[in-house]
Amino acid sequence: MRQEERLVKKEFYESIISENETRHPIEVLGEMFAEESKQDVPELTSIRFAQGEVYYHYKDFEAAIMKWENVHNEMEPWAKKNIGDAYLELGFHSMAEEIYKAIATDSTVLNTEVSLQLISLYIEENNHEATVDMIKKTVQMNPDYPNVTKIARAYFEEHQDWMNAIELAVNEAIRTESLYWFEILKDYVEKNITTFISPSYFNEALATLYKVDQLYFEKLIVALWKSYQTEANYLQWVREFNELFINIEVQSFEKWRNLSEVYQETYFSFINGDYFIKDLTSLVPLLLTNWLKIAHDDHMLFAASSILSWNDLFPASIRTETIHAAESLLAKADKTMDQLEYLLALFDSIMKWAKSHQLEVSSKLQWFVRELIDFDTQHILVTGFDGRGKTTFVQSFLSDVLPNRLSNHIVVAKDDEKSELKVISNHKINTFAPSEDKVVTEEAIIEWKSPSPFLKEHSIALIDTPALNGPKRSAVFDALYLADTLLFMLDVNEPFSENEISALLQLKEQVPNTPFHFVLSKMDTIYSQQKAASLIEETENKMRVYFPNAKLSLFSANYSSKEKFDEFSKLTEQPNDEFTSLRAERLVYYVRESITYLLQQRLKIENDLVDAIHQNEDLLAKLNGAINQLGDVKNEQIYLIKNAYQTIIEKVRQKMLKNIPFQLQQSSDFITENSDFRKIHLELNEEMNKRVRHYIQSTILPDFYEKMSQWIEEAEGEFHQSQIYLNELAGSFNQIYGEEILNLSCDFQVIDDWRRDSDRFTNSVQLESVNILLRHTPSQVIMKSTNKLLGAFSQNKAMLSNRYKKFVETEDYREVAELITNKLLLPFELFEQSLERDINLFFKNPETVLNKAVTDTENIISENRESLEQMKENPELYQDPLKLFKLKLRQYEWMMMASDIREYA
Repeated sequence: MRQEERLVKKEFYESIISENETRHPIEVLGEMFAEESKQDVPELTSIRFAQGEVYYHYKDFEAAIMKWENVHNEMEPWAKKNIGDAYLELGFHSMAEEIYKAIATDSTVLNTEVSLQLISLYIEENNHEATVDMIKKTVQMNPDYPNVTKIARAYFEEHQDWMNAIELAVNEAIRTESLYWFEILKDYVEKNITTFISPSYFNEALATLYKVDQLYFEKLIVALWKSYQTEANYLQWVREFNELFINIEVQSFEKWRNLSEVYQETYFSFINGDYFIKDLTSLVPLLLTNWLKIAHDDHMLFAASSILSWNDLFPASIRTETIHAAESLLAKADKTMDQLEYLLALFDSIMKWAKSHQLEVSSKLQWFVRELIDFDTQHILVTGFDGRGKTTFVQSFLSDVLPNRLSNHIVVAKDDEKSELKVISNHKINTFAPSEDKVVTEEAIIEWKSPSPFLKEHSIALIDTPALNGPKRSAVFDALYLADTLLFMLDVNEPFSENEISALLQLKEQVPNTPFHFVLSKMDTIYSQQKAASLIEETENKMRVYFPNAKLSLFSANYSSKEKFDEFSKLTEQPNDEFTSLRAERLVYYVRESITYLLQQRLKIENDLVDAIHQNEDLLAKLNGAINQLGDVKNEQIYLIKNAYQTIIEKVRQKMLKNIPFQLQQSSDFITENSDFRKIHLELNEEMNKRVRHYIQSTILPDFYEKMSQWIEEAEGEFHQSQIYLNELAGSFNQIYGEEILNLSCDFQVIDDWRRDSDRFTNSVQLESVNILLRHTPSQVIMKSTNKLLGAFSQNKAMLSNRYKKFVETEDYREVAELITNKLLLPFELFEQSLERDINLFFKNPETVLNKAVTDTENIISENRESLEQMKENPELYQDPLKLFKLKLRQYEWMMMASDIREYA
């Protein structure tokens, strides 16, 4: 055993005691101490050190400390360390820590042991910060010392100090190049406890691992890749790893299946529409380059085609040598693919993306795709110039007659038990009965279903088109890519005219792989069999020049059904592999058209938003103008109606002020010589009140009622005029809206309320008696006193009667008249005060509706402006996903090219 090991284990004493010694070490060492003490210059240090060890083992720590305190030779640092150990055992942590920290030595072993003891001390004290600091210093000082890294790892993991645990694993993996530490690191990665660390932190460890073990390098890379996939720093990981990996030289014999699969998954996730192109342009070229150099055979087709398609859309982004390598590997790739599955998945992803972004996908394009994946039905397109018997030919295979109104549309005729007509436009699909005379939009396609034994037997859908030389010839090209076979109608009297050949070549240029066949119609016009044979031969010779594989069929309206069916059957073909490939080729066209349509939709949305903003701004101006006009109408009504009412009140007032005094003066006839002059003033006062009441009830109130009724009718007329105006106003706005949005109905309940109030005011008036003669004017006081005085006398009644009459006839009753008038008109005046409120109530609904319309329009303008600004500020939100869909489509085309190359080879 080495000396340092004995010192570590406190077994130094064994080195100075004979191996054959059987006595207890304390006895032996005590005897040695006594013997050495007898020497002239005794050397007791080693014996004391050994005695301290024995005492320590027997837990006599105080005795051990006393022995070690007297050690002053080269073993003194070890003695101090042991003293610290003893204090630690005694629980005197601060003293132990002080002693440990005071030890100065060049011995790495001793320094390591002291550090380990300090670690234990700090752990007991739960001093995490000091423990971590001491662990890291110890690892840095002597990582190969037994249990140092083990203790460090255990402590970090126990306390979930993952940063330090990961740092330990990374540093040790780099230092030792041992798979043990790489396995620990991989375990951390798979537990997702490394994701908070910057990906570049692992670069050196990964470079080291590649030199040590390529297989484990792949495992760790895949683990890291998957751990970062859901994190914010995922793109950083992809970038930094690929920058590292591009400089690693991969050997051709190395297999990277798992990593290759991760590359494939990553690339396809990048181009699924969830990322902006600006974020991908710096990532993808390096990613694809690295993928290509390690691509597994199963992924070679996708890796090579991904590079070539990316380069097509983003030229010069990938190095030329990588492009050449991809072209070379594409031709060698053995992996095939399900063409239709890929295309349908792409089309489905486009549909889902469009739906999530509130974009309308053409119903017509979706219908085309559904038709293409119906492999149980062959689509045969029949076209030709006008007057070639095309419609007669198509109609001969149908039971129901196609309406003439559909002649300018593509009509797809199918067999079905029930007759039905579908109108398929870009925006929707409508289903009608064939008898319904519905307006069909110009761009719509018609799906015509009716019973047809021939179509059913041969599983055929006939596509009838407008004439190729007519105004709707462009419609033919809409349905061209749906056709599995094209039949071109020829007139037996003028087959293959120059214009027909030109049109045919244009069609063939669009669909070079579609079989073209020809039908020679109007055969019944040729009476000579010899001439017919000659014409057929001549037509076939012309046909062979441009269409060597085409077939020629004959047709006449006079043929029997069997003859027609037999001739047509020559032109039909059974589905085969080429049929499937042709359908896939057509799908490419419609997928591309869908992308183009969505790009146009995006521009249309932007233009629609601009138009909507302008339209709503115009509408807002009109609404505000309408509110101002309504305010003017309302104010005018308030003025007119109140003024008319005030005029009535004033007339009634003047009439009463004029006539009430007269009625009172006429009351003098109530006085006679027989009157009881002691009570005449009381009786006359009552009589006057009766006459005033009678006058009011019989004259004033009926007249007042008539005037009020007339006023209400005139007000109602004014209100009706206002309502007519508002109805016209609402109609003009609703015409702008395109639906019944505004209802500017006024509240005519106001008129009913006025009529009720008018009846109440004029029919149920209760007038209280007024003190007319008993008022305290000087003349009345005199008269009253005179009455009292003269009442007891019966003489001179004639003179007294005359004086009373004269008094009544000459009295000033204006004040009384005003009092009575004011009492009568008080409720009418209160009513007048409520007129403005009532008129405002009448117009309340139109005002509310218009104000709400203004608020709604302002909100719409604000929302549209916000949407427009967002579209202009972030065009990539729409453009990037569509460009990436184009990228996927281009990749499919490259993969199909590879398939063609292999077939040709």
